[in-house]
Amino acid sequence: MIKKLSFFLSLYIFSASGFSQETTLIINDIQISGNLTTKENIITRELTFQRGDTILITNFEHQVERSRENILNTFLFNYVTITTSENFNSLINIFINVEERWYTWPSLLLLYDDRNFSSWLKSSDISKTKYGISVQRFNCFGRKETLKFSVLLGYTRQFSISYKNIALDKNRKHFIGADIEFSKQDEIIIDTKENKPITFKNSLSSVFERKKYTLNYLFRPQIDDLHNFYLNFFEYYAADTVIALNPDFIGKNANRLDCITLDYVFSSDRRDIKAYPLKGSYFEILIGQTLSIPLSKNSISSTVIIPSYYKYFKISNNFYYATGFNLKLSYTNTNSFIYSKSLGYNYNMHGFEYNTIEGQHLLIYKNLIKIAILKPKVTEISFIPLKKFNKIHYALYFNIFTDCGYVSNKYLNQTNSYANKFLFSSGAGLDLVTYYDRTLRAEYSINGFGYSGFYFHLTAPINK
Repeated sequence: MIKKLSFFLSLYIFSASGFSQETTLIINDIQISGNLTTKENIITRELTFQRGDTILITNFEHQVERSRENILNTFLFNYVTITTSENFNSLINIFINVEERWYTWPSLLLLYDDRNFSSWLKSSDISKTKYGISVQRFNCFGRKETLKFSVLLGYTRQFSISYKNIALDKNRKHFIGADIEFSKQDEIIIDTKENKPITFKNSLSSVFERKKYTLNYLFRPQIDDLHNFYLNFFEYYAADTVIALNPDFIGKNANRLDCITLDYVFSSDRRDIKAYPLKGSYFEILIGQTLSIPLSKNSISSTVIIPSYYKYFKISNNFYYATGFNLKLSYTNTNSFIYSKSLGYNYNMHGFEYNTIEGQHLLIYKNLIKIAILKPKVTEISFIPLKKFNKIHYALYFNIFTDCGYVSNKYLNQTNSYANKFLFSSGAGLDLVTYYDRTLRAEYSINGFGYSGFYFHLTAPINK
């Protein structure tokens, strides 16, 4: 498609070179096919142009490719093709063909339940799994809404139901959603000693319970920019034994906490492919405030600001470079283990997969060079009759990386020597990117304290 489009544009540039360097095209018509479920406006909302728009010919190819990437980044389609046809008087017709994914997933689930895949493999503890049933309906009513219901047992007993991405206007700029989740655990991380997590388990009763109720409002003024507002109500309960082992688990010998959290998240996403980006950038900032409810027996106030930025460069046809940072600034009026989780939980560094580091402030900076060993390819499996499943795409990349970071903890336990120190690691790995945006990573890394090993992950490196 790109070669055909480039040839067509070259003819236009050549024919117009004697008249103007600002030759334009007019979008005469946009035709969409393959969307058996998805409403047409869900697709046209992702385009960088609309019917009747006038576009500089020198910018047209870029806008077509960017539009194709935007449609893929909805995660509603396996494949997207955009072609064009010439008309008279600089008019051009756009033809968009999509192949929809399978949207309804009634599933029997078996999931690992640990901080990361490598930690789960190392523990060799089959009990750290969740199993149950889940029904997910993506693209409800063809409007990209998501309805999910799940019941899980095992390491975590969890019930959740959510309905998200409900558009409030025909221009699809305003959305709402809701989420309810109840969970109980017989085992939980209660502290960190010698830079590794300490767990407590009681096979007879729950040691930690959490209830979460969320309302979400999303504003999307432009294709790449999102403003998310979350109103969360949390109920935490920890067993008396947990508090005896760590009085600061929740805070100030408290074993219960009812609190409200208001979060604002702004993101600007200009990555080519969200699941495994090679070009573009991503910026996000979270500003959150947590307060205990009025008349609560236990008081807590926690403020957090977390900016993140990732940048991806294409150096040549086979070489890519990525860099990014995560910064966490937080203040809590009391020492609280669950509100000081930093490295090893939501944020990770290569070579520290088995470690946890708590602290109020965190900085991580990452660099990565990527080499394409096998560029993206599509293979059709003839013996699978279902069109949505009989084609797979895959790619293979070799990468070399370095990470550095710092966690600041004013409540430092002296056995945890990694906090309040410069952290560093480097290594190399292979990434297999495949069907339904899955990434399988195998890496070897060594950290600045001399510990090394092979690690496995199910996520892309340097990515949100």
